[in-house]
Amino acid sequence: MTSGGLLRKTVIGCGILAVGVGVAVALAGHVVVGAGLAVGIMLGSLNGYLIQGLLARRAPFAAASLLRIVLFSSIVLIVALSVREAAWALALGIALAQFVMVAVGARAGMRR
Repeated sequence: MTSGGLLRKTVIGCGILAVGVGVAVALAGHVVVGAGLAVGIMLGSLNGYLIQGLLARRAPFAAASLLRIVLFSSIVLIVALSVREAAWALALGIALAQFVMVAVGARAGMRR
C-alpha cells in the first residue's frame, strides 16, 4: 500500500472518530469540548500529508518535524487564547489522530 493510501485511510478513520466523539461528547452536554475534539482529530489527520509534502520538497526530517510541532502548537495556543474552554480538547484531538495514524500503519504493516 502506498503512503497515499495510508493517509487516505487515516483521514477516513479520523473522520469517523471525529463524528462519533463529537456527537457523544455533545450529547453528554459538552458541545464546545466535543467540537474541540472533533476539530483536533481532523486537524491531526492532516499531519501525514504535511510531513509527506515537506519531505517531497526535500526538507530535512528534523526541520519538518520541528515545523509541524510549531504549527500544531501555535494552533492550540491560538485556540487557548480565544476559546479557553476547548484548548485542551483540540490538543487531545490531535493526539488521538496520531493514534489512528499509527493504528492504520501498523495494520498495513502486519498484512505484509
